[in-house]
Amino acid sequence: MTTRLLNGGLFGRLTLYAATMLLPLTGCNDPLRVSDPDIVAPDNLSDPAALPTLRAGAIGDFTIAYAGSGADGSSGTVEGVIMYGGLLADEWVNSETFPTRIEVDARGPIRIDNADVGLWFRNMHRARRAAEVTAAKYLELSDPTTQSGYPEVLNLAGYVYVFFAETWCSGVPVSSVSSTGDVFTYGVPLTTKELLDTAIARFDAASAAATALPGTGATRAAQIRLAAVGKARALLDTGDVAGAAALVTPSLVPTSFNYVVQHTENTTRENNGVFNGNVTFERYSVANGEGINGLAFRNGDPRTPFERTVSATSGPDVGFDNVTPQYDNLRYGDRKASTTVATGAEARLIEAEAALRAGDTLTNTSAFLTALNGLRAAPPTYLNSNRTTVAPVAPMTALTTADQTAAGGAVKLLFNERARWLWLTAHRLGDLRRMVRQYGFAINSVFPTGAYFKAQQPTYGDDVNFPVPIDELNNPKFLQCYDRNP
Repeated sequence: MTTRLLNGGLFGRLTLYAATMLLPLTGCNDPLRVSDPDIVAPDNLSDPAALPTLRAGAIGDFTIAYAGSGADGSSGTVEGVIMYGGLLADEWVNSETFPTRIEVDARGPIRIDNADVGLWFRNMHRARRAAEVTAAKYLELSDPTTQSGYPEVLNLAGYVYVFFAETWCSGVPVSSVSSTGDVFTYGVPLTTKELLDTAIARFDAASAAATALPGTGATRAAQIRLAAVGKARALLDTGDVAGAAALVTPSLVPTSFNYVVQHTENTTRENNGVFNGNVTFERYSVANGEGINGLAFRNGDPRTPFERTVSATSGPDVGFDNVTPQYDNLRYGDRKASTTVATGAEARLIEAEAALRAGDTLTNTSAFLTALNGLRAAPPTYLNSNRTTVAPVAPMTALTTADQTAAGGAVKLLFNERARWLWLTAHRLGDLRRMVRQYGFAINSVFPTGAYFKAQQPTYGDDVNFPVPIDELNNPKFLQCYDRNP
């Protein structure tokens, strides 16, 4: 089952376009003298008819925070958690000149006045607020048991809290603004655990709301499954692997499940930001064994497809800096490619991790290898840019205990498999942090370390997450991160 969502910008553009085209028919004396239209005027926010537009806006804001639309500095576009999290981890290397992104790629120290990180932080909070305000409007203006948009925006809010927990330091302030925008309340900093608990509460509410919907339709099932995968991910971050696995059994979340957000080429805001930041603007390049410890994403594994174009006149492609070799991902093949948020493959990987925690890893028929090999035997499908379902890879050779040994143990094999199946879906940074926090690996045995390849910074730093930006120093309830621990 696949759920496809359209970035909210398209709905707004169509609305404005229709309004513009009606002007000559409405008796306006001067069609060039018009008021600045709004998709939903503030005085219409109490009309139930506004709910679909509010939902579309929440999806659009979530998509910007998650996938972005490009790279800051390139035609005014912005990055999301897929790009920044992957840059601090080992999925991307910097292939341009902005010191703000070099700072992140080299693991800091990431400054609190890093303007690009600050912009992304604001977009994260904008997505959180849009989802939560829209959820409140569903409760205020409708019967939520009949509205599939209600559990959907609750799920999106839950995911934003997960992203905060996985990518930022402990102590992210969560302030609030009234739905009318006229009352602002400073929020207290939340620990990583509190952020995850808040995410779990949102997913629980989404699951209950989706379950209450009438019938047994695909939309209802998709929201129940999205809530289950989201909550399982949050539980995984807290260390409750068994609890996570119980939520995503095949009967509850089939391997075929996909939840994506869509992109289009209608406006820059609606573009796939992963494609733009990497392929169009060439400010990010697919990494390969970055900083000694990084995974070899360019080793030919079909789950992490890439290419490097070669010109007859200029030779192999280089990035925006005209020096760094430019490798382009093929996972998101153009500006309208849908971006994956949650999948049934993630559910099977969680089950594999539960088997690992239970110690069932010693034979070729162990529950651990059986779960991993189930994915390899029947690789799940996803949506390509033409909105059709495709199989990303052909069936793969089954793993054995020998592969566990070669990988350095079952834990490393698990996280290698997660890195491949969940590539460019904002999981890698959280996984590296979990390897340290939950499995006892030293930070500099899993994060990129050693000599850095750009002159601005000779060696990798020590950062494993992002600091709260300088903007929050205006918040009297915030002083600094509680800690920067994994």
